[in-house]
Amino acid sequence: MQNKRIESLDILRGMALMFIVLFHASIYNFANINKIDFSNPPIIVVLMSFMALWGGIFIIYSMVINTIMLIGRTQTTVSFKIFFYPIIAGFIYILFHYILNIFLGRWSLDFINNKPDLTAVASSLRHMHLTLPHLTKLFEGSSLSAIALNLIVLSFVLFLLLRNNGITKEKRNYLILGISGVSIMFLSLIRVPVFHLFTQAIEMKKYFLATFFSFTLANPYPLLPYLAYGFFGAMMGMMIYKRRNKLLKIIFIPSGMFFLIYGLSGMMNFEKTISTPDYFWYFKTNFELGIFMLLLIFTVLFLEPKSGLLNKLSVLKWFSRISLTIYMFETAASEIFRIALLQVWPSWNQTINGCLLFGSMNIVLWIVILFFWAKINFKYSLEYYWVKFFKRIGKDSTKMEF
Repeated sequence: MQNKRIESLDILRGMALMFIVLFHASIYNFANINKIDFSNPPIIVVLMSFMALWGGIFIIYSMVINTIMLIGRTQTTVSFKIFFYPIIAGFIYILFHYILNIFLGRWSLDFINNKPDLTAVASSLRHMHLTLPHLTKLFEGSSLSAIALNLIVLSFVLFLLLRNNGITKEKRNYLILGISGVSIMFLSLIRVPVFHLFTQAIEMKKYFLATFFSFTLANPYPLLPYLAYGFFGAMMGMMIYKRRNKLLKIIFIPSGMFFLIYGLSGMMNFEKTISTPDYFWYFKTNFELGIFMLLLIFTVLFLEPKSGLLNKLSVLKWFSRISLTIYMFETAASEIFRIALLQVWPSWNQTINGCLLFGSMNIVLWIVILFFWAKINFKYSLEYYWVKFFKRIGKDSTKMEF
């Protein structure tokens, strides 16, 4: 089990990344987004914003896989060195987070006034001269920062749980991970009344404090509540490693349904919003958690045994295999493609349907790129260098394996 990847989860990751490419390219290129009534936006816009925020499933996925790998590597001895590798990985993800937010990433938007806050690459391509983003880009969260902090925090937690033959204390481990996840999820409600501390820190130029709050409070992936996603992922990974399929059904199907219904019922009682850290977003994160739990359980319990079917999904495997590379460069590819398309179809970004078509064309573009890149085994991708780096410091990585 130690070196065996869960193929169905890799397929799910590839599918999630395809949705990210589709909806990132669609939402952030809609020229008339300022004409939408954001006090009550159309359901299609809300659904598109949800579908673009798949970062939560990457957080859970990351902790499921890392928990399985860590348990496998501690069967002979529990050394903190084993847990130090995912901590290093966490700090590398933080570095990628800043590179993404400042240079390569998707841009943020003042939805009301339709004023994009572009990253360096996007801005330079649109204005055709080198342009650096606002200082505030340093204080935006991302799924990469959430994954990073989950890796760092959960590595310490799992070390404490697994030492002294702790893997045999299953009931204790599940209770600690589960109760922690539920508690963090519900306590994340406090993010709404204290969010002003983050904006105040930026206004008062208290940048160290603003950085702390950018990881814990700021949209789109604050540690509150997304640390809970990591705890549930670790719990799920532990059950998968121990082959507790019955327990996975008993625990996560009702839990997923609870969070889905709890989140949906709360969302129906508040005005729909897209980027505001309010109660609607609190319930939205609960709703998403429920969906992701059910998706992961369905994937592991029902799709994993169908290896014949999964072997045919090579396109999804390509997206999954170099998901970090695609995530880091999908904006640059989209912006270049945007320039080319505007030359032949100047009005495509005036309607949502036109933007959705553009997003679909971005997926096709990546499929073509990956088709040829796969022939050289994705050499020179970020994952390629990731594997080489960790091998050099003493850890064999499965990041490029299938």
